[in-house]
Amino acid sequence: MTASELEALLDAHDVLVKAYVDSSLTFAEFVSAYDDFPHNYGLDGQTGTTEERVVLRLLGRRVAFHLRVSSVVSGLRAADDPADISNADAGRFLPAVALTRIRELIARYPDFKAEPDFRI
Repeated sequence: MTASELEALLDAHDVLVKAYVDSSLTFAEFVSAYDDFPHNYGLDGQTGTTEERVVLRLLGRRVAFHLRVSSVVSGLRAADDPADISNADAGRFLPAVALTRIRELIARYPDFKAEPDFRI
């Protein structure tokens, strides 16, 4: 993947995060559109060509931010049917938690760049 291709993907997913935080997207719409980004592109620094690893070095902080967003989303998907929360309450609770946590990420990383937790 070239730098411009990765930048385009990151830009598109930045827009999704902003739309969710601005309540332009529901939780379900956000999760569906965000999908499993960036995991579904193998952006972990362990695989890929030399060129892809160079690109990841250049854009690693942006990827790291999206890995954090993905962690929030996947953690809530895993808690989709918690035993101690009724289904009706879970439908309201999980989107509220996601919104709060993603807003916290944006407050901490307003430029959508975080320190990578992976080696490149």
